Amino acid sequence: MNLRCLTLLVTALSPMVSAETISLSNRQLITTDLKEAKLISELNGYAIVAGRHCLDCDENLAIYLYRTGRADEGVSADKIRTDTERYTYPGRYLDYMSKKLVEKTRMFYGHCYEGQPSLLWLTEYSNGDRWVKSEYLILIADEGLKHRYIEHQQPSVFYIENPECIELEGFMMELEP
Repeated sequence: MNLRCLTLLVTALSPMVSAETISLSNRQLITTDLKEAKLISELNGYAIVAGRHCLDCDENLAIYLYRTGRADEGVSADKIRTDTERYTYPGRYLDYMSKKLVEKTRMFYGHCYEGQPSLLWLTEYSNGDRWVKSEYLILIADEGLKHRYIEHQQPSVFYIENPECIELEGFMMELEP
């Protein structure tokens, strides 16, 4: 096979192996508009996906939710849709100018609030003088997502010891400019 044929073959196959397509546990495919897309977990009819919209840019890795339908609903391509929200990827964030630590975020998914399917972010951010704690909780209910934000408290920290509540390991990043 000559180089030209090999190049055409690789080009033709590239869209099929794109990092933008994710396979669910039932082998259903989700086509995303994300780069470096990775399935974190499936939870009560949602796919938790990490990714970013561009490479070689200042955009950090983030968390996205795709509604896939629960097994008892049947999963079909017309039911797969994305929640348009972009959620913080866990980790330690440095200010891009000063390189000082300005945010620490932990993320949990599973049954992280009163035994309910949920995603939980526990964050501490610097307001210059002190560290402020906050909590962002998404409950995955039959009727959709329910969001709750609490500043200066982290009441759901008591639920993270549940073995069905899994922490997604974060890493060091810089805040986006």
